[in-house]
Formats: sequence, C-alpha cells, structure tokens
Amino acid sequence: MSEQNVELHRSVAAAYTARDVEAFIACFDPAVEFHTEFAALGGRYHGRDGVRAFLRDFEDAWGAEMRIGPETYFDLGETTLLFLVARARGSRSGAEVAMPTSHVIRWRDGLVISFRGYANRDDALRDLGVSEDALVPIEP
Repeated sequence: MSEQNVELHRSVAAAYTARDVEAFIACFDPAVEFHTEFAALGGRYHGRDGVRAFLRDFEDAWGAEMRIGPETYFDLGETTLLFLVARARGSRSGAEVAMPTSHVIRWRDGLVISFRGYANRDDALRDLGVSEDALVPIEP
C-alpha cells in the first residue's frame, strides 16, 4: 500500500493544528461531505463553505484551544484512518477534556472527498468493517 494518502492526511492535521484555515480548506474537494459525531455540533456539512462553518461551530463549542495529537495512521488505500487525542476546554463549561477520537478520510486526486470524525474509535472501525488488529499502524 502506498503511504501517499497518509502523507496527505498528515497535511490536513498539520494545517488544522497550525490554525491555517486556508491551507486546511485547500485540502478538501469543493464537494466534500464532512461529518462529525460530536453532539455539540450539527453533524453534517457540505462543500468547502461547510468546512468553514464546521470550523466556526467547533471553535464556538470548544474554543480556540482545541489541539489534536495524532497517535497512529492507517492506510486503507483510498481511505485513511487516524487515531488521535483531541484536547480542549469547553468554551461555555470551562471543562478540560482529552478525548481519544478518530478521523476517516476518503481521497480522490489528492483531495478529501469525505471526512468523518468519530467520538468513539470503535465506531470508526465498525463503519470501515475492520478490526484494529488487522491494520498496520503508521507512526505520526
């Protein structure tokens, strides 16, 4: 398997971490389907404008202090999976959280065509139809 899409996934994570909104948005296909399972957010967003709306909604819910720490990438061909820890403080509650989460990205022509964020890693594995034991981890 090629690690090209894993490198692209690393670029998405790096742009988000750097808070480089334009670089982040440029990683996505204009017709991207963007889904998140975080209850505080609407769940589904469409296109690059939708990704911008997600970023605004996410910052509103979690503040500007949200940081992601990639742990392990997995290459599934046209799809990549990332296990990460998201650390934040709720903008309204002030509660500090560290959440093990995952991102599943489908790629076409070097762009994200589908992004799905999962609050529970087992849900991502179930949706992909794989077990973690069957996957080859790639270091961040």
